[in-house]
Amino acid sequence: MPKTLFPSNYLSKGTRFLICSLLVGATAMAAYSPDKRRGNPGEYDPGPEKGSNFANLFGSTPNYRAIADHVLGGREEKFRWQFGPMWYRGRLGKNEAKAFVVGQEGAQDENVSNRAFTGSTGTKTQKFLNHLGLTDQYLILNTFVYTINGQLDHENPKFKWLEQGAESGKESPIVEYRHQLFDEMVRQNAGSLQLVMGVGSGGKASVATWINARGGNCSPAKNLENCDTKRVNAYFKRQGINLKHELLVVGVPHPGGASPNNGGLEALKSIVRGFTDAAKRVAKKIESDKTYSAEWFEGISESKTAVLRRLKSEYKYGNAPIPFKDFAFGTNWRMGAQGTTSNRRGSDSIQVFSDKGKYNNDGHTVKYDRVTDDLNGMLSVAGEIRVPGMLDFDLAYEMPRFEKKAPDHVNLYDNGPCGGTKSSCALSLALQDWPDFNSLSVKPLNHESFGHGPVYRGRFAKAKLIVLADQQSQDDFFSARALTGEAGQHLQRWLEVIGVDENYAILRTLPVDTLGMDTQDAKELALDKKVVSARNKIFAEAKKAGASMKVVTLGPVAEEVAKSIDGIDVVAHLDAPSSKNASDWDAAAKQTARAIGTRTSGKYDGKKLLAIARLDLPAHTRWWMGSTGTRAVRGSGGQEVNGNYYKVFAPKWVTRLKPVSLTREQEAEIDDRMAAADLKGRAAGDAKPTEFIHKDYNYDDVRSEGFKRNARAEDDWEYVVDPETRKLLNQGGISEGDVDALILRGRADAGPILQAVDKSTGKPVEGDVIENEGGEQGEPDVIER
Repeated sequence: MPKTLFPSNYLSKGTRFLICSLLVGATAMAAYSPDKRRGNPGEYDPGPEKGSNFANLFGSTPNYRAIADHVLGGREEKFRWQFGPMWYRGRLGKNEAKAFVVGQEGAQDENVSNRAFTGSTGTKTQKFLNHLGLTDQYLILNTFVYTINGQLDHENPKFKWLEQGAESGKESPIVEYRHQLFDEMVRQNAGSLQLVMGVGSGGKASVATWINARGGNCSPAKNLENCDTKRVNAYFKRQGINLKHELLVVGVPHPGGASPNNGGLEALKSIVRGFTDAAKRVAKKIESDKTYSAEWFEGISESKTAVLRRLKSEYKYGNAPIPFKDFAFGTNWRMGAQGTTSNRRGSDSIQVFSDKGKYNNDGHTVKYDRVTDDLNGMLSVAGEIRVPGMLDFDLAYEMPRFEKKAPDHVNLYDNGPCGGTKSSCALSLALQDWPDFNSLSVKPLNHESFGHGPVYRGRFAKAKLIVLADQQSQDDFFSARALTGEAGQHLQRWLEVIGVDENYAILRTLPVDTLGMDTQDAKELALDKKVVSARNKIFAEAKKAGASMKVVTLGPVAEEVAKSIDGIDVVAHLDAPSSKNASDWDAAAKQTARAIGTRTSGKYDGKKLLAIARLDLPAHTRWWMGSTGTRAVRGSGGQEVNGNYYKVFAPKWVTRLKPVSLTREQEAEIDDRMAAADLKGRAAGDAKPTEFIHKDYNYDDVRSEGFKRNARAEDDWEYVVDPETRKLLNQGGISEGDVDALILRGRADAGPILQAVDKSTGKPVEGDVIENEGGEQGEPDVIER
């Protein structure tokens, strides 16, 4: 690697090796195996305790879309909303966090994992937390819970107010909400909190804004070096909260600015210097304060001498894997493994790639079967499509919300196989204690780096029935729960018919991808001795947890596998749902109800789907997940593609949703707050942002070059629009000259096309497609192993 690009003294050994590999175009990497620092895959984050302040706050997210519209205006919405918000990563319990980290906002990895800081910025920040000696005693929140379109815009005074409020104390609703989250963090960790860290300009500004609003004196300049927090303790004492420590505040640069494609050597030096200085400030505090030092090292296995030696040395830039216990149970293992592991393909879909895959599937021709929205079984309320179970204040792209008039509604989620607030138990460990599938004679179809995760759904503790089922779709890969696609929604309706209420559990025959595999091969894999042994352990733990051993099988492999399970009673068998076998499913419903002592309600006719129960899905799952049929597919297109790429699509009926309008009172309140900051919001009657009409572009079939927004001056571009698209754009109030979107040119059957043409040559502008993800730029990542 050229010394003038990234000098080796700034980088860890593993990081240097992998940067070299990327720079020389190496494609082969070592076989994947979970990093020991991640812990056991059976460990997981159960989410907030139901009924807790955190649970209620997460369900009280402000109306980001309408607030940004009112404050900022413009043609493009400032926040990406189709995949919903993400709130935190880390510990939510009492006195579990020593360090509180504030970032800017998430990107596509965070949307997939439903956790903050899980992409490239997250793994780089994790390395710094590990550098400080912390492996799990932290809580991470963000400036914004929604992902930003474009970048932070601190030059715009309206955006700055939206993010940071004003000296007048008249905060924006978003800042006010963020302060509530930060205050709850203090309330939960008053006896353990020692360090507050801002990451990137947005994170540092948010920390300073909060500290100043709570009586302190803090500037985001110079990496928060001059933050005085003495009065912060006094402020919280007046609230009845006694902070044990005076908080040390540090800031670090955004770690994503140190790639070869983003800033080069000087940026790297600056970032390394920023992290080094922050670590030295922590070391100084540890050495000067005995009480602080003693409690800092509680629960840390390393010696004080070793940690201090490291903190005083120059920081080695790189990544560290994120522990499994930071994710919902069943999350695919790529999340948090090694920097950015996904990319957007337009606003309505996200692609996840394996250890052998590529960002934007660079060099791989990937195709995906189209998904279609099946609205049969959805509700229509005043002309609006809604998922059954949604209340009038819910949003389809968010989790169940909190309202005082329905306080338990926000608690509609599954804490995990252990229930409550446990992060692991014998059952969760058994559900992930499978053999190395790639060492067996028949191999799964997914790449090994995705691991094995979406294996169960429901509640074993009270299960009157266990459904042992073959994989039916790829939705499980993204929902982290078993059978959540279209077949699972048919099964959900069948479970309703047999009257088991919430007392059921669903277990997949295999925790890996076998969809489309030859049935005999799938049976051979499922009946391998090691696999059979692992499955029997699960049933043994399920029985201990209180599950009935009454079993219904779904699919040919499950029917065969059931014969190998000890002590179960198979009461019925179901084939994959279809219009032709609805009567068989109805007969099985009656048979099963008799066997488990329930009463059927109605007849199963196989016509309507029923959305997956929110109680079956992890915390923070958006409403549209597990509804309207199948939402995810595996990529195809060659040996290097199959099993290396998976993609999830937001439903079209969701992408067409308009923002929920602010009330006149809310608009007036925002206007008063802005006026106090000498700002003016969008006046009534001003043109509202025009949303680009979502077309049925197949972003993966149309993967020829797009246009690079910064490839030439924009004046050298001419937008060529076909007649149909021109008509639609005009209907939407968008002129051709105003088009500023990344839409690819490609196959004629891919639908109406926007194409950028160089005026001087008349040829299409060449270049890579750039998808701007705010903090996550999507450049080839540097990975430490």
